Amino acid sequence: MSNKQQISRRGFLQASSIAAVGTGLLPRGAKADTFPNKTISFVVPDSGGGSFDAYVRKFSEYLPQFLPHKVNVEPVPIPGAGGQAAAFQIQNAPPDGYFFGMLNVPGIFTSKFGKKPSKTDLDRLTWVANLGREGYGLAVSKDSPIQNIADMQKIAATRPITFSSTGSGSTDNFATRVFSASLGINFRIVTGYTGSAPTMVAVARGDVDATVHSLATLQGMAKTGLIRIIFSFQPNSGIAGIDDAISVGAPTLSEIYQWRPVVAPPNLPQPILQILSDALVNTANTQGVKDWAQAAGTSIFPLDYRGVNKMIDQQKALIDQWKSVLKD
Repeated sequence: MSNKQQISRRGFLQASSIAAVGTGLLPRGAKADTFPNKTISFVVPDSGGGSFDAYVRKFSEYLPQFLPHKVNVEPVPIPGAGGQAAAFQIQNAPPDGYFFGMLNVPGIFTSKFGKKPSKTDLDRLTWVANLGREGYGLAVSKDSPIQNIADMQKIAATRPITFSSTGSGSTDNFATRVFSASLGINFRIVTGYTGSAPTMVAVARGDVDATVHSLATLQGMAKTGLIRIIFSFQPNSGIAGIDDAISVGAPTLSEIYQWRPVVAPPNLPQPILQILSDALVNTANTQGVKDWAQAAGTSIFPLDYRGVNKMIDQQKALIDQWKSVLKD
């Protein structure tokens, strides 16, 4: 079969949704000409207090001005299982444009390798847009004896390095496993945390040795002086005096990013998908959001629904490349 003849399952489902719109078969309540006409729920895939929460709150503030009808957009935290709980609720919500949220990518695609595989069919979801992208980093407590990766490797030769994580299905879990495998570090992941903030608090208290998160997330906590960033997954982190993917001889780590996509229930009608995608991309390009991102140390990286679907396919290929380190 030629490339032109092939179509992904997600593409088929989206095409089916568009066809249904063309025949007037919109879901009950999904009327594009009056959308939106009530409060929109914007899901945070954890308990709040971290970078996903910050994104959702900032975009909820600016998004209404780019919708055809101005309505309130309310952040709704749904913690649990590294974002799987949020994904499950989004999957089962009505496809009317009033309930959507952010998911952690690529991590959410690793949930199928966990002890409790996700109940969500990610290929059925409607990928609406992408809002941001950040490189990853690793942090330890301010009092930790670990000053660099060489120190970590020495300690790992005597005992496992413990990492806090929000669990299987999270990008921090995926990045921790790839980091440890790439550098031959004996490790143990401690899960059960409901968001990035609790995982960093665990490091600050000395409950675990380290944690891996996006640099934007770690830098926020590092400003308090409770944790220290000692490693960047990027070739050039911009943070003086720390190791990076090139200096430790693991350049493939620079392929790991925290993406910030927005996803809606399956079969979201094309007219509403277009409205939401355009509104989110326009919001990302506003000066107020750009100023916030610069102050927060995050990188705005807007993609419309076409671009985010291409990104998702690339991230699924990345997961497949590292699937050997994901099985418990």
